[in-house]
Amino acid sequence: MKQAVLGYEQKFFINGTQLSGVQSVNGSYAISEKPINVLGWGHVNANFYETASYITQADGVSFILDDGGFKMLQEATCVEGDVQTTPSLMALDGPLEGQFSVNSALVSEDFFLQFTGDVPFTGSINHGRKYFGFYNGYITSHSVACSVGEIPTTSTSIKVFGDIGGSPDYFQVQDSDAIFLQEDGSFGIATEDSVSDQNYNASGDNSFPTIKVPNQGSIIVECAGATTDRVTSFNHAIDVPIAPIYTVGSSVAAQVDVVWPISTTTSFSLDIDKYNYNRLRAYLTSPTVQDIAIKINDCFGSPIQNYIVKDARLISEQMDATTEGRLTVNLEYKSYYNKR
Repeated sequence: MKQAVLGYEQKFFINGTQLSGVQSVNGSYAISEKPINVLGWGHVNANFYETASYITQADGVSFILDDGGFKMLQEATCVEGDVQTTPSLMALDGPLEGQFSVNSALVSEDFFLQFTGDVPFTGSINHGRKYFGFYNGYITSHSVACSVGEIPTTSTSIKVFGDIGGSPDYFQVQDSDAIFLQEDGSFGIATEDSVSDQNYNASGDNSFPTIKVPNQGSIIVECAGATTDRVTSFNHAIDVPIAPIYTVGSSVAAQVDVVWPISTTTSFSLDIDKYNYNRLRAYLTSPTVQDIAIKINDCFGSPIQNYIVKDARLISEQMDATTEGRLTVNLEYKSYYNKR
């Protein structure tokens, strides 16, 4: 009977390190294609070709006779008069890119912070000998959030410009070993080394991040109003604009650049006591600029992660008043970071 793969059997790795606190992982790719259409026929398919000969053109496009008609093929391989091919009657309508998203509870250092910028990395979700992963991934956004009564959580979006996919199919044999189909068409024994050699597989035995659990009283927020009013929630988001550069003749990005500056958006919700409001038009002559700190410690006071925002500018101030709740204000700050 087939068994489902449960949560405790799944592990997520980045560059050989298994991450702590991972709640969910989503990885996907989608191929954008469009049909090749011609006047008087429509979609170019196998029935479009009427003559009977095998042709290989200089541009790599091949045709083969099949039931009285031609099929347009890619990567045609002749084997003793037979041709094993992969039909391709569509044209790519965009680059081959994938994406991953990871949501975690912040119960150890924020492992993804070191990859915000032009730092590619490899990741995979592993279960047994199988995995689904990527290489040459770049972070496009990363955020940490927390509110009263909750453990801080992080959310990370990753754009994949290398490749994304899964492990090869494995077949059990009588001696309990497993074999898999290699790229050259031969079979190989599935050992720990052969599995880790795959580009998509990020597993490894690097030190597992120490788990530290924060509580509500161990989080320190330093911002306007934090000393006189009550911070009930915060969100700190990092946005990294990414620009891939493609060249003719290659489906892989030749270069991936960060479009500097990197921006951060930091927001807070406060229960108002002695908060001093700002004025909209004061931004033109004397904008509110300050340093912000979010310090997350464990329940024993040991630091887990500090988020320091330099020269943050107040860009939004929203006051909420209701008959059934407390008077609150929501503040939003922006900050920008250059490469140098």
